[in-house]
Amino acid sequence: MNKKQTLVALAVLTSCAAQAQDPFFTIEEVVSASDIAGNFGPWARAMSKEDKTVAAFDVTNDWFSFFNMAPIGMDLAHRMGYERYCSSVLADDVCNTYWNKTDNRAKQWRLDTISYVAQTESLVDGSSTSEQDGIVTTMGNTADERAGYTVSDSATSNNYHPRTAFVTLPGLDQLSLPAAHEFDGVGGFSSAYSLLPLDNDRYLVGGTANTSTKGPDSALATCYDGDTGQSEDYPLCPGFNTQATFWLVDGDNGDFTTTQATAYYSTNSSLLQTASVMSMAKVGDDYYAVGYSSTKEAGSASTSGRNVAVVWPLTLADDTLTIGSLTKIPLSKNAPGEGDEVLRHTWAVAINEDGWVIGNQKYSSVKGRNIPIEMFVYNVTTGETADIPFENSPNRGSNSEAGGLNNNGLVVGWRDERSETAPVYEGAPRMQEAFLYNINTGSSWYLNDLICGTDNDGANACVQNGKYYYLAYANAIADDGTIAATAYRYDSETDWENQNNPTTVTVRLTPNESFDTDGDVPDSAVVTNQLPSTDLGENDGGGALGLGLLAGLLGVGLIRRRKSSK
Repeated sequence: MNKKQTLVALAVLTSCAAQAQDPFFTIEEVVSASDIAGNFGPWARAMSKEDKTVAAFDVTNDWFSFFNMAPIGMDLAHRMGYERYCSSVLADDVCNTYWNKTDNRAKQWRLDTISYVAQTESLVDGSSTSEQDGIVTTMGNTADERAGYTVSDSATSNNYHPRTAFVTLPGLDQLSLPAAHEFDGVGGFSSAYSLLPLDNDRYLVGGTANTSTKGPDSALATCYDGDTGQSEDYPLCPGFNTQATFWLVDGDNGDFTTTQATAYYSTNSSLLQTASVMSMAKVGDDYYAVGYSSTKEAGSASTSGRNVAVVWPLTLADDTLTIGSLTKIPLSKNAPGEGDEVLRHTWAVAINEDGWVIGNQKYSSVKGRNIPIEMFVYNVTTGETADIPFENSPNRGSNSEAGGLNNNGLVVGWRDERSETAPVYEGAPRMQEAFLYNINTGSSWYLNDLICGTDNDGANACVQNGKYYYLAYANAIADDGTIAATAYRYDSETDWENQNNPTTVTVRLTPNESFDTDGDVPDSAVVTNQLPSTDLGENDGGGALGLGLLAGLLGVGLIRRRKSSK
């Protein structure tokens, strides 16, 4: 073989050899279960848009499993997450296990609510704060811009410890944003969930606060000083009628004005009614807020009110905010409490600068052996009926829940782990898996398929930081594609395959390469990283699960031993 032939042969062999490939996302651990004071978590909650600081939280008691909700839903202000009794959805033995089978379960949550014991810790940028210091629920452009709520360490009437919204801004100490109306001897209830920087160093904070009307049937006493059974008084929490509320804040001196919506989607004074702003954006020259409002009852009890996803148009003129008439986000099924009552609750989660809105619809009735939550996508500029991108995908009645949205139309959230088909109704919850979705193209990816590279032999290379990860929930995405998520970390591939010995970690996912011009992940960057098929929620009984297996997967087994220093 001459020299030229040798060079050609070497070139052919080189081209045939596999090229090692880096994962699309690099995983950076922000906080680990070993760093927290609570027993469950930490979970990602929010992320600042520019410097990508992640806010996480952890809790002492697990009530999310009992109510079949994602951990991010654990907030007394948002009753659509916990107003339904566990036994009306899951198997009785599952509910009993989640209620009181071990320490720090839902029963302890209820006991700590009525005889107040702080349960939640917030973690931001290496520091932690208690409920008394402030639980961060949302962030602005930087780590210096954050909002949330505090809880007083002193009780007022009926063992209630007042909750108060707050905002922290650059150069401005934490500023309390109380409800405009407070009751003698009781105080008020307010929480912040959205923070929008404006011009002239002003900020608009959105959230919820009590109205001037007391809740029905002694809701306050029932919530904070009531009974503690599995099917008892907690559906009357948060104990107040609440309404969408805005605080327009001067970032220079801390002066603020409070404006509260005056009408619900449907008003009924005999019901406990709740409403909240969850996100705000400037769309062109117009401002909008999205969230949920109170709608018609689905029964005769004072607890039978429902929530519906809505949009509020906003007008800003100098230092005056005006709230326009709300509109229901149109879904293909009737609003909760209306018509055939297929949906129990709907709520909007986020809005971007192009007017795209993401949210969720929660079923009232059984669909495909499940009572699912499904993500919806809507645009305020068109007003067309919202799309349900993962409806009946991959199976009828599959769950999908929206978590976060950026200005490029990329959505993150979580959905049923791709092989899960076990019955949830009268059964057990399904394991969840984080996803990424492109509104503009309809393309979607499991985030677990974007954290592996390949080696020189073309085999999957999924080790990052010397560990294996399973991404369960994604809650925020910046415009450059950086994602805040919650993962389970494993020391070995065998543990990952069997979901043994997980450690919960909050992570930041940073893209290693660019998205395509249409915003999609390049096909070459997708490396299938699916768990071995298990049907994790099902046992030989065909309904109730093997609770030992579920414990290791859904957070039951994620309880850790308290560090002796805490």
